[in-house]
Amino acid sequence: MQKLRMVAMLSAVLLVSLPAVPLCGADSASGDAEAKPGLTGNWEIYETKEPGKPYRKGYKGRPFVSKGHNAFTLVLQYRKDGTFRRISRHGGSETVQGGNWTLSGHELRHRPKGMRGEEIMYVRFEGPNQYTSIEVFEDTKDPGLFAKFKRIR
Repeated sequence: MQKLRMVAMLSAVLLVSLPAVPLCGADSASGDAEAKPGLTGNWEIYETKEPGKPYRKGYKGRPFVSKGHNAFTLVLQYRKDGTFRRISRHGGSETVQGGNWTLSGHELRHRPKGMRGEEIMYVRFEGPNQYTSIEVFEDTKDPGLFAKFKRIR
């Protein structure tokens, strides 16, 4: 359960402190192929921040490391067919979860296989190779966090 929570925390960001920030759109799985920038492709988390705190190159004091014995990272793969894969690396283990995604305006929805409900995030693109996602953790005391992702491969 703690791994699942970590995955959710890493892939999520807070919405509450963003209402006044304009968000830039992107293509959806069934959207306009000419929309810029596109979400399809591989993305890796590289910074997070809790509300009221600065961005850090890790999560809760643990630095992001892509591979190896000290691996601690999250990779999201978005495909044009509307499916996604979430790859979480923690130490020597790797957890892969899949499902469907849609992007409508700034609202990104994940429907993971085997889970009830959806994960709803809001995205802001800083360019074609970087975006920030924001998610509200409803029904918890946790306010969520901001997460920055960069395009890889």
